[in-house]
Amino acid sequence: MYKVILVEDEIFARQGLRNLIDWNSCGYEVVEEADNGEEALGMIELIKPELVITDIRMPVLDGLGLIQAVRDAGDAETKFMIISGYGDFQYAQKAIKFGVKDFILKPIDEQELTDSLSRLSAEIGKEKQKRSVGQEQKALTKLLRGEAALEEVEEIARMVALPPDRQYGYLIAEMNDLVNPLKRDDEAKQLRAFHHAIINEFAVWNPVIQPLHLHEHRVGVYGFPVCLDPAALPAGQQSLVLEELAARLADRLNDSFPQPIYCYAGDGVQPLAAINHCYLTAIETMQYKYAAPNLHVFTYGQMKKLTLRYMELESGVYAHLLEQIEEGNREAMLEAADSIFAEIQQRAFAPEAVHNVIARLVFGVIGSISAMQGNERELHSLEATLQWRNYPVTLQGLQERFRHFIVESAEMAARLRRNYVKGDIMKIKSYIERHYNEDISLKSIAARFYMNPVYLGQLFKKTFGVYFNDFLLQIRVDNAKRLLRQTEMRVYEVARHVGFDNADYFVCKFEKVEGRTPTAYRNQLSAK
Repeated sequence: MYKVILVEDEIFARQGLRNLIDWNSCGYEVVEEADNGEEALGMIELIKPELVITDIRMPVLDGLGLIQAVRDAGDAETKFMIISGYGDFQYAQKAIKFGVKDFILKPIDEQELTDSLSRLSAEIGKEKQKRSVGQEQKALTKLLRGEAALEEVEEIARMVALPPDRQYGYLIAEMNDLVNPLKRDDEAKQLRAFHHAIINEFAVWNPVIQPLHLHEHRVGVYGFPVCLDPAALPAGQQSLVLEELAARLADRLNDSFPQPIYCYAGDGVQPLAAINHCYLTAIETMQYKYAAPNLHVFTYGQMKKLTLRYMELESGVYAHLLEQIEEGNREAMLEAADSIFAEIQQRAFAPEAVHNVIARLVFGVIGSISAMQGNERELHSLEATLQWRNYPVTLQGLQERFRHFIVESAEMAARLRRNYVKGDIMKIKSYIERHYNEDISLKSIAARFYMNPVYLGQLFKKTFGVYFNDFLLQIRVDNAKRLLRQTEMRVYEVARHVGFDNADYFVCKFEKVEGRTPTAYRNQLSAK
């Protein structure tokens, strides 16, 4: 029975409500009555009812004040049903802010009240079950982490339904290479299916284990105790039995999902009181996933023979890869990246060391992009590469993700370089158009803009379709023609104004471009 307190300042209305329905048949028991909110507040703190049915308008402390006081006291579990009149709409709106969902209008209809109570009963039941499971999982976590006192073990075993006379191991199943299951519906669906698949496997080969025993270490990673009968374990073969179970689970799960599934087995089989050793060693075994990336099953007994490395790569390795990215050498940069991942595997890098390598490479690329006046946030693969540890990923999956990142980065660098060069050549063009009448040359322009003269000459030809000297000559001749049209300057004066010290040389160059001398050009204009 769920406990109910009725709060109504009119005694006859309160008695009428109590007698309106058969509360017990609805699953409730009216345990107390109060004629104002202040009186009810003390009752709620003492009795902790599941439901309070209250009028809105009451002396001393009204219904809304009562609800707010209960919520302010930290009680989020007690449900409230409000009895209101037609003029209490504004009060009802405020009650919604406190999480009140049920309102009964006066005069109270028996069927409406019964329906509301039935709906609330289902909601209260679900919440109680959820809280109970939460408490059980919290107790199990305490046991797994070794935080439970010896005298608590038996009580926790009873609470979570784990027989204390059995032997236990600990396995972890991990779904790898999801990109972002919190944002991608297809991946979220895969995770739910993965969760259910593990539970279904329990039912087949370890029925003692229940869904509440499934411990989510993080997204895509589930751990669980394995319950074994000591009488059925071959002497000295306990660890082997656990490894066989891990291998069977990995095979079944990998047959069911396209993503790589890894399974990790902790150290041996222990009594329930010592299960934290199995739990901790299973977590420790996960550190070896990049040291033996071709495996799908990792056991503590195998992995502890390896020595994990927590070292850095040589600086030259990073510099070489960044150079290839900046130069856009696709094959060379992919080869350099593959060499880095081969070294990670060969030297048995720990996940923390892998993280440091990837972070240094990514921030190196970001530095290059920033130096070229680019915005690294435009790299679509940046987030997935930088935050790869948010979700489980295989070494092969991480390698593919990183390859995609450096290819995209190289493409951005090439675009920035083209824009940078285009910007420079337009600045140079503008400079020539302003200073054509000075003593300038390809060499002097290249020096001013910190460029190689040969490269600048090639860039001019590629951008404008003419060589630098021809480009400069055309600008000088065009301006000479303007002066010949608009002024009465002598030819030698025009020559000086457009950058020629020698008038004869000017006449020669003018005639080469225009097919006539400056004088002939002016005379032809006068004849029209």
